[in-house]
Amino acid sequence: MEVFMENTNHSNVVVGSNLKYVFGLNVSVVNGSSTVFPAPLPAQFDEIKLVEFYLTGVASIVIISLGLIGNILTIAVLTKRTMQSSTNCYLKALAMWDSVVLIITFFLIGIPSVSEPYRENILPYVIVYAYPAGLVGQTATIWLTVSFTVERYIAVCHPLRAASMCTMARARMVILSVSVFSFVYNASRWFEYEIEYRLNPTDHTILVKEKTTDMGESKIYRKVYFLCLYLPIMCFIPLTSLAVINIFLILAVKRSQRQRRDMNVRQSRENNVTLMLVSVVIVFMICQVPALIYNTAYAIDSKMVSTTSGWIILSLIRNYLVTLNSAINFLLYCAFGQKFRRIFIRTFCRCLIPEEDFSSLTYQGTVINPHTTARRYSKTQKLHATTTDVIDMTSSTTATHKRCLNFDHKELMNCWAFY
Repeated sequence: MEVFMENTNHSNVVVGSNLKYVFGLNVSVVNGSSTVFPAPLPAQFDEIKLVEFYLTGVASIVIISLGLIGNILTIAVLTKRTMQSSTNCYLKALAMWDSVVLIITFFLIGIPSVSEPYRENILPYVIVYAYPAGLVGQTATIWLTVSFTVERYIAVCHPLRAASMCTMARARMVILSVSVFSFVYNASRWFEYEIEYRLNPTDHTILVKEKTTDMGESKIYRKVYFLCLYLPIMCFIPLTSLAVINIFLILAVKRSQRQRRDMNVRQSRENNVTLMLVSVVIVFMICQVPALIYNTAYAIDSKMVSTTSGWIILSLIRNYLVTLNSAINFLLYCAFGQKFRRIFIRTFCRCLIPEEDFSSLTYQGTVINPHTTARRYSKTQKLHATTTDVIDMTSSTTATHKRCLNFDHKELMNCWAFY
């Protein structure tokens, strides 16, 4: 996805780091060495500058700061022993790559939107050396989202296959494969731009600019990479796949809810995990749609898109939404993930819980790998374990715990007040 930043005056627009194709990140620097396009009208120019300063500048810096805190908390919660599952393995990797995207976005979009000296002296180095790493993170987050959605589809719609396919080992292998693919796919981006030093004839100072290399200028390269590879790999295939799989997941959850009376605790938590992941995917798709629209239009008519004020504002909005998407998952986990919320409260908000209520939180589910189930349960208490939570029967020693085990489903769920 691409970043669009501009250095402008009222006579012309140097689309200063017209980071096209979306990170919004994908720099197509039509600056410095490249192209100077006709400027928008003064009123349009002021409108664009205002949107850039507040949306991709001030608002993005706030979102990035809060998002990094949220991702750190997410990783801390998902690292807990009771949160070990293949699904949470994907979510932990997603939080790590989201953090990479946020950090690079901070230096690539946030600061340049509010600081002209930074834009002139430091931004070129960020574009040449750090920007490709942001693209790696963007690619990884997209395909990790697809990966855990596919896994959830298998767990919900093909439960008999889940025990062998939805394992921690397989999740780690998929995460590694996605990370390697992201590096390989974006490797050429480190060779698209280089630093150029120029002498300012007015005050004899050295100007630092980013310059497109011969490879970056190649029409064949840009056509093959951006038109034939970028749009399918980064837009059409993942978004289409997520839309189709999400429909199946939502239908499966609705079927389960119609059969709520026959639903046991494990099935109820399966649905909770599914709803949480569906919410993550829906927010992801909403944040990516403006990028898809912009990138498609850019591939059709790049000059028109780069110089029309409406498209420029859409580019700023898509960059903000992509940034928001990398920062918001923690809130979604807290809102829809019952166990995530419970573990988070136990870990970071212990002082807010009365002592008598806190003791009930120790009665908890344990997320396990099917292959480690035997080590955690006695032979007389074998339970079917999938990638979701199971109740640790060996820990239920208090009277409250025993009472929960003897109650019907409704009363049992009341005992899990924070689950």
